[in-house]
Amino acid sequence: MPPKKPHKKSRFGCDHCKKRRVKCDEKKPRCTNCITRNEECHFERRSIFQHAFSSNPASPVSQIAGTDMDHGLLRTGTTTDTSFWPSVRFRELELMHHWCTRSCYSFTAPFADIFRGYVVEEALKHEYLMDSILGLTSLHLASEMNDPMAASPYVRAALSYQNKAVSALRSSLQDVTRSNCDAIFLSSMVTMASTIVSPLLPTRQNDQTKSPTESILFWFNSLKGVRSIVDISRQWLVSGPLAQVLAAQQQNVLGKEKIGPIERLRYLNDTFVGTGNDSHEIYELAIGQLEKCSNKELSAVPWLARVELEFMNKFRERKPMAVTIFMHWAVLLDQLDDMWWTKYSGKRLVEESSASLAGCGREWDEIAQWCQSQVGL
Repeated sequence: MPPKKPHKKSRFGCDHCKKRRVKCDEKKPRCTNCITRNEECHFERRSIFQHAFSSNPASPVSQIAGTDMDHGLLRTGTTTDTSFWPSVRFRELELMHHWCTRSCYSFTAPFADIFRGYVVEEALKHEYLMDSILGLTSLHLASEMNDPMAASPYVRAALSYQNKAVSALRSSLQDVTRSNCDAIFLSSMVTMASTIVSPLLPTRQNDQTKSPTESILFWFNSLKGVRSIVDISRQWLVSGPLAQVLAAQQQNVLGKEKIGPIERLRYLNDTFVGTGNDSHEIYELAIGQLEKCSNKELSAVPWLARVELEFMNKFRERKPMAVTIFMHWAVLLDQLDDMWWTKYSGKRLVEESSASLAGCGREWDEIAQWCQSQVGL
């Protein structure tokens, strides 16, 4: 009787071959089967084991966050697959380290200690705030990468964190109390930042990034609802650790250099929209809210939650006056130098908004060119 052939079965085939239950030749970076089918090739199990038990202590943590970044919600307690633990733990350790050393400055340097200390303490009590933090930090890391392929796993993870945070936040809005109002307020701020940045970053290699204005329109109703709840809980917020953060949002002092643009907006509204009609009043209210935005950190961001639904409907229809007002808000975002996500977003929002004004006339072209010059376009 001939001897049995040695067992050569491997458990380290690519994900697609395992799913189809076919033999994988395990060639890197793409196996033969995936090349034939023109599919992306992922070696999840091998990646986890190689990184988790590598003998090289100098391996960067960012390598561990590679292939399984897109696994969705990342709480280790929700899975029984023990091989998943090392990757999740190292990724979230990387994200929290980045938050405490870099991303805590996302809402201006004077408040960094609050976001590094008190905000993290609150996040340990409220999972939606933790998910909001991890999501924004993932986007921060992705925004600093020149390689879209390296950035895309962080963006996919950020979207998973963000979706989970928003879902839980909505549930919490049903019962706002002194004990959770800080977490709701903070999560709404962080989610707003993620909402503005996430469409600008790729989720896959060669991915076409989405329109940032479309994302802002989609989240408008949610942000308005959160702001209403914050207004209700203001009595608790102003007497707690976030009093300084809230006070910064209430600044109404506008730098002299901003008066010129505001007056130009009112001139366009009076001249091309005309006084004495509903549209003129809608735009004047939005301009007035923009004027109240301070040129000091944080202050410009809440404008999106302050404008009326009627204005957003005009913006959705790409009315020139609405687009022009929105574009000036984007300029203010770009000028908040300490806040990476507003700087990253402002320029791109101006670029997209100014393009939609092409052909509207000389006055609109001039103001679009001014906005472009302010953000370096």
